[in-house]
Amino acid sequence: MLRKIKCITVCLLMLFVVIVGGCAPGDKDAGKAGKETIKIGQVPFEHEWIPVNIIKRVAEELGYSTEIKEGDVGIIFLGLSRGDIDIYPDVWLPTVHSSYMEQYKGQIELVGTLYKNAPTGWAVPTYVDINSIDELKGKSQLFGAKIIGAEPGAGMMEVSRKVIKEYGLDYTLVEGSTPAMLATVKKAIQSKDPIVFLAWRPHTMFQDFDIKILKDPKNIWSVDDARNGVNPGLKEKAPDLYKFLSNFQISIDEIESMMVEMGKGEKVDKLAEKWINNNRDKVNEWLGK
Repeated sequence: MLRKIKCITVCLLMLFVVIVGGCAPGDKDAGKAGKETIKIGQVPFEHEWIPVNIIKRVAEELGYSTEIKEGDVGIIFLGLSRGDIDIYPDVWLPTVHSSYMEQYKGQIELVGTLYKNAPTGWAVPTYVDINSIDELKGKSQLFGAKIIGAEPGAGMMEVSRKVIKEYGLDYTLVEGSTPAMLATVKKAIQSKDPIVFLAWRPHTMFQDFDIKILKDPKNIWSVDDARNGVNPGLKEKAPDLYKFLSNFQISIDEIESMMVEMGKGEKVDKLAEKWINNNRDKVNEWLGK
């Protein structure tokens, strides 16, 4: 009798193992077997949240799990060079991020071009009677001797320090955040006060405010192209996603249009999904389907 009970117990245990094994996630998600997590870098600039979320969704469609790693630009580039981050879709060259690319030379690969000819520089409201950076010299009191900047590690901040030095300007570059900068700009414009600040596209600031980018006779600023920065190991880790990144393009106007929608409360992941659905033929072509 005891032997019979033991036999039944063993059979029930074996049946349990078979049932649990058959329901295990590994079998259910067999299509994702062997695919690693794709880590995408993201900084506090809203324009880049759009390509980040498009890439995230495409990666998930390809069967990868994804993780968005947030941080300052300097931290993102460090993580990209070490493999802690796989993709950072916002490397601006030849100007804004040149110092980071030089610092991590050979440790970061550039893949594809998201969009071209993105303007960057310093801007003033159109009511300010100055049109060029060199005209700022000797007029620091008019602007409180300040250039209103953004996040300390931003590439544009690094370029701004060089501009101040090259033009011999007696101004302080104010560190802060993009929202704080824009709040200061809004307040100044409401009071018709002179102000100099960082400006770039894609961004809604050119729609929100009547502003102009100052000319740069020394050509320190230039129009930049936005590239995908990837860790060199990505091509082997995710060859299908690497192929997509090599071809992926989105216009400045498209990004700004979606940023306007974000300002109205639309979620960036839903906007990314909508963009993919509206451009499905292109996405499939970029994937080689």
